[in-house]
Amino acid sequence: MKRQILFLFTALLISAAGIAQSNNPIATASISPNPVESKATLTFDEPVHEEITVVIKDLTGKIISQIKPDTQGDACIAVRLDAVDSLRRGIYIIQITGASGKVKTLKFQKT
Repeated sequence: MKRQILFLFTALLISAAGIAQSNNPIATASISPNPVESKATLTFDEPVHEEITVVIKDLTGKIISQIKPDTQGDACIAVRLDAVDSLRRGIYIIQITGASGKVKTLKFQKT
């Protein structure tokens, strides 16, 4: 009986995680390569159909760059981050915010 309940609970958690992820493509964002030498790309496992803002910050929270990629028309699955080329060596934060209020935060290292 305990195994059945545990199995059911696990199945519900996996199902809920899948639903949450499919309704939030911003949550699937990743940056590559990491560490970054000169060019980087922000990619999404699922197409983003809403307006997003990408903010690059240093570790003190100072905004270094802000990008509003064009997500109208074709769904956005990748954003080139050309601004990282001019950054000094160090660790930076990327904050992706959707018009719906969904937020994803990533860290990357600039070499």
